[in-house]
Amino acid sequence: MKKERLRPDGADVSAAGCGWLLITAVIAIPGFVLNDGPLTLYLVVVGGVIGSLWARKRLRR
Repeated sequence: MKKERLRPDGADVSAAGCGWLLITAVIAIPGFVLNDGPLTLYLVVVGGVIGSLWARKRLRR
């Protein structure tokens, strides 16, 4: 019974999604401030990957 994996509930999924969005937005802020399109796109992609890794870790707990 203890080894049975519990599925994440709605609160876990919501927290992971909000965390992903926050991480992505914070990392992309310099591109928005500098009004530089390619830099913003690059930072959004990097922030999205980092946020996805964080959310994945959070949902696996």
